[in-house]
Amino acid sequence: MNTEKKKQRKHKILKKQLLLGSGVLLLLLLLLFCLLPALRQTELTFSPPKTQLRVVYSEGDVRWINSIEQTVEQFMQENPDIEVQIFSPKEVENQGFADRLKAMIAQEEFYDVVELREAFAFAEAGYLAELPEELSSLIQEERMLHSPCYSIPRYTTTRGVIYNRSLFQSLGLSEPKSWQEFLVLCDRLLQAGYNPIAVGGADLWHMSFWGDYLYQNYLLGENPRELEHSQLIEALSDFRKLSQNHYIASRCQTLSDSQTAEELASESSAMLYSGPWMIGQIQDLNPKIELGFFYLSGKNGKTYMELDDSVEWGIAAESKNDPARFAAAVRFLKFFYSEGHYEQVLSNMSADSVVRRKVQIEETETRRLLSAANQENILPCDAFLGDEATPEGFRNFFNQKLQEVLWENRSLEEIAKEVKEYWEEGYAQMEK
Repeated sequence: MNTEKKKQRKHKILKKQLLLGSGVLLLLLLLLFCLLPALRQTELTFSPPKTQLRVVYSEGDVRWINSIEQTVEQFMQENPDIEVQIFSPKEVENQGFADRLKAMIAQEEFYDVVELREAFAFAEAGYLAELPEELSSLIQEERMLHSPCYSIPRYTTTRGVIYNRSLFQSLGLSEPKSWQEFLVLCDRLLQAGYNPIAVGGADLWHMSFWGDYLYQNYLLGENPRELEHSQLIEALSDFRKLSQNHYIASRCQTLSDSQTAEELASESSAMLYSGPWMIGQIQDLNPKIELGFFYLSGKNGKTYMELDDSVEWGIAAESKNDPARFAAAVRFLKFFYSEGHYEQVLSNMSADSVVRRKVQIEETETRRLLSAANQENILPCDAFLGDEATPEGFRNFFNQKLQEVLWENRSLEEIAKEVKEYWEEGYAQMEK
């Protein structure tokens, strides 16, 4: 009897265990059924890690910043397998952009797609990767000066004097046709209570605009190797007179390039020697302002239209060690020059194309101003400080000296001597 009861008791326990196990199993099946859609979705959305790409660019100009940000956003939308980080090296007093890139090299931060100044120097030092034909073949043949190719120009731009047209009209002033007329114009504006010329004196990049003007109109001779002392003194003297005669206000010493737009927009200054990309920035600040544009004649009677394609793109040599990153960098640059997008960049910067294909650019007020300024007597000029005919680093050094010319009480002979010595030493290094 006891044996039978024990059997019955074991049977009941086993039955309970089976029922409990079945319940747990049913619960697990129910839970799995509920999770199945999420698991399927996870499986569908799973993707391999994205390729990380960095784009190094200069941050001095508002419209260029917007162009870069738009480029990166649109590129990642069309290339979801690539994650792009944009990076601009921190501005340091008395350092140009090329100097900041060299600091990045020293810190092992020089990668992947890099905006360049004096690209030839970085290529010669081995810091740039050779670009594939699928990139170099995009660019107009006359702009491809070297083979193999290590860099490609961003676009072409120019520089001239942007001025307040309404102010000129109210004072009965017209665009000057010579350097002497320009000085008379400055004096008239000063007498009327306006600062004639806005200058971003704290910004070496802005000072390079005047550096190129002086180089083209005073220093550039038949032999690009020579830097004549008398011409250098004349260039520095004429530039200093703009400050001595109060055509450039003392407050300009602390202005950045971006702040010069506010000078014109607020009508504190009447003129600005800069590029066409600034016209839109001024109009954004003051939509009612009417602007004009003219190329500034030199003292020698010639008027040059600068054709500047000195800002270039390159890919860091270090990036070549990672095939995925290098391929991503190539894809990014191809996208930059692609049909539809490149036109947006050119329109935003009021720049001209360097690609072989035909580019359709919308006619804007800025382009109409540039076309009106480009008269028959205007001479195109593609020589500028920082090109391969000038010593490495000379551009930045010369621009620092121009700051001293305007606002420091130093002898021009002393400054000219330093400039000449830097030039000669730089050329000696180039010829080794």
